[in-house]
This record gives sequence, C-alpha cells and structure tokens, in this order.
Amino acid sequence: MKRTVSLFLVSVFASAAFCQDWNWQDIGRHAQAGYAQFELSGSVQSISVVRYRASRYTTHIVNDPAEMADSTSALAQRHGALGAINGSYFDVKALTPATYVVDDRVQEGRTVQAEEYRTDGVVAVRGRHKVMILPKAPERCREVLASGPLLLQGGSPVREEWPQDSFFSSRHPRTVMGIKSDGWVYFVVIDGRSRGQAAGVTIPEAVQVALMLGLDDAINLDGGGSSTLWCDGLGVISHPCDNRKFNHYGQRAVPNIVMFK
Repeated sequence: MKRTVSLFLVSVFASAAFCQDWNWQDIGRHAQAGYAQFELSGSVQSISVVRYRASRYTTHIVNDPAEMADSTSALAQRHGALGAINGSYFDVKALTPATYVVDDRVQEGRTVQAEEYRTDGVVAVRGRHKVMILPKAPERCREVLASGPLLLQGGSPVREEWPQDSFFSSRHPRTVMGIKSDGWVYFVVIDGRSRGQAAGVTIPEAVQVALMLGLDDAINLDGGGSSTLWCDGLGVISHPCDNRKFNHYGQRAVPNIVMFK
C-alpha cells in the first residue's frame, strides 16, 4: 500500500513538472535558470531552478563565517560565481557553521550534536569537476559540506517513512541540491510562507520535487528564511521569505554557499 501511494505521488508530481513552462533562460554555455509556479498536492508552489553541466564549470563550497557572513547573493558576487545557492545549517547569532565544512581542503566547521538528527549526508567536490552527494565524504575531496536529510540516492528515495517532527512534516521553504547521472547539477529553491503564492513543502514532498526534476542524487540544505537562489545577470530568482514578503529582497546573512563559476 505504501509503495502504491509513493508511486502515485511520483506520478502526480512528474506529470505536473512536464506540463509546466519553466521559462528556461541561458545564463552561460551549458547553464540555465528556470522558474515555475503551479499547484501540487492541493497547494500553490513556487519553484526556482538553476542547472549546469559540472564538466563545464568549477563547483565551490564557500565558507565565510562570522563577520564575513552575508547574503547568498553578496557571497556569490564576492567570489565571482555564475550561480549560487545557500548552504547548510548554522548558528544564527554567531553566523558560524553548525555542520561539517571543508573549504579548499581546510576543515572550517563540524556537525554539532543538535544538528545530527537531520544531517546525514554531504555535498563533496573532488578536483575541478567531480560533484557528489553521498552519505559521507570520500577521501581526497577539495571541499565538503554536510547537510541533510538525504532525499535520493541512485534515483530512489532514501526513506519510505519520515519522522513526524515538524521539521520533516510541516511545509517550509526548502533548498535542494541534486545531480543527474548525465552530469548536470541542479540548485533548487521551493519558496514558502506566502499564502496563495508559495506554500512550501514537507520533506516527503521535497523528495517528490527532486523526483519530478529527474534527479538521481539529492540532498536537503538549510531552508526557511535562508532559502535563496541567485545567478549572474538575473539576480535573486527565488523569493526569500526573511522579510515576510513574496518578492526577491528577503535574504538573510549566511556563512556558506554552494556556487559554480
């Protein structure tokens, strides 16, 4: 029965995806930005996507904590990005990472006990072009960012059942990073907390969005008011909610981002 329901939800989300006009725009060779707003599971969703071919760009995990922390867009521009998404969980007062971070082969953060319940995977970058989403970091990685929960591995959901904790079961803005087997990397922001414009999703619904986009491996990054997607030329294309308005100006300061250039 559970498997039947899961397959039904995948079918509903996939059908919605293929029916939408994502308004793809080229932001570089082998890099695009898209946006769509449509109804899924009885709720209005607002979803922004940046996708790029990993072999054509260099992916970076940038950690600028404490007094260097800034909005996703500011950090992206500081480091010369073409596209960027907010990173993992952090101390909102100190603006320091609360999960394991390796930036240019230097460890700059560790996963604190309070984040272990949802941090079960990593984004790992090896060399110039190898991007991986795994349960743990392999050896010889240039950069690593721990986050979670993991959503997909090998094109299948990591779990069939999720905890009933509100983090998993309530609808919030979500940030998702995913990879396709053909070498495309996806940055995805699902907006939320805007009645009638963007409901946000639960973690099980985030899994369905990842499947809808055809991702093979996917991980949840920090969400809520942190969720932000930016690209050069277009600016912030998601609707960050830290100002409680459905516009592009509600960013909050974060200590780390994932970017490509």
